[in-house]
Amino acid sequence: MKNLIKESVINLKPYRVIEEEYTIKIDANESPYNILDNIGKSILEKLGAQRANRYPDNESSDLKKALVQYTGMDEENILCGNGSDELLKMIIDAFVDKGDNVVTHSPSFAMYKVITQIAGGNLIEVAGDESFSIEIDNIISKANENKAKVIFLCNPNNPTGREIPKEDIMKVLDNTSSIVVVDEAYYEFNGETLIDKIDEYERLIVLRTLSKAFGLAGLRIGYGVASKDTIEILSKVKAPYNLNSISQIIGKTALDNRHIVDKYIEAIKAERKRIFRELSNIEGIETIPSKSNFILIKAEKYSDLIPRFKEEKILVKGFGKEGVLENCIRLTIGTEDENTKVLKTLKEV
Repeated sequence: MKNLIKESVINLKPYRVIEEEYTIKIDANESPYNILDNIGKSILEKLGAQRANRYPDNESSDLKKALVQYTGMDEENILCGNGSDELLKMIIDAFVDKGDNVVTHSPSFAMYKVITQIAGGNLIEVAGDESFSIEIDNIISKANENKAKVIFLCNPNNPTGREIPKEDIMKVLDNTSSIVVVDEAYYEFNGETLIDKIDEYERLIVLRTLSKAFGLAGLRIGYGVASKDTIEILSKVKAPYNLNSISQIIGKTALDNRHIVDKYIEAIKAERKRIFRELSNIEGIETIPSKSNFILIKAEKYSDLIPRFKEEKILVKGFGKEGVLENCIRLTIGTEDENTKVLKTLKEV
């Protein structure tokens, strides 16, 4: 078997999630709010009219129409995917050949590297400074030096929460010849977007998801926004019937009821502000400013905190004792009660 495996896959480790019991789950940047509590009845009525023996709408037409209302873009500028991960794969499949270079900032979303490596491409990671600020000039230099096919910019960035100013992203577009992918998975928590520039820059692709602010992580609904010609290219590598009927229905219904989501977003932003303020007053913790639905901290007592969280069945994302994220913990913003309990644990340790 080993002789048959692609060289680019041999050293990859499968993405596995260890299921643990928990009282509070703040490890995966999920929303603490379940919108189905409010729109479940409407969804059940729509699901009852579905014919599961038929394939889903290949174009996700109704979902797209709802996204047109949400984004202000035309249908021809939108492509739906099975999570934004699938859209990342489409981009690599369409533009990156074996041996091609891809550039991104570091640390950032791990799937950029995995998907590039599977395709046989080479991911060049440009480190930020000690406070995780993103070095745009270095990204431009590395992209041009290595003739990068694609540049990934995560804004706000996961796992740091750092924001990339719009003018910096424009600078990348103006000073490189690469496809520039702006991953706006956490857009709703900072409100800055580049989708208004897609007609000006054919090389610009903006990715978003309904997993975070809309709280639909379990349904895997992502979408990309780009010029008509770029969407046409990506459609060539899209799998048929890629987004199931149930996800399409629930996604559209959530978008039609986004006034509910707006309340969730405001609650998360208010809690983010409160948590940041309280964390900043805890000795031994360095808090990284965030424009997302999570906060990254550096903890002197990391080795004491992780087992304490485990003991209290609080799931957090710890990054271990090596690399640039040494002693860092990412805390997703939960409900007010959940956040208060997490802060209490941090203060006690």
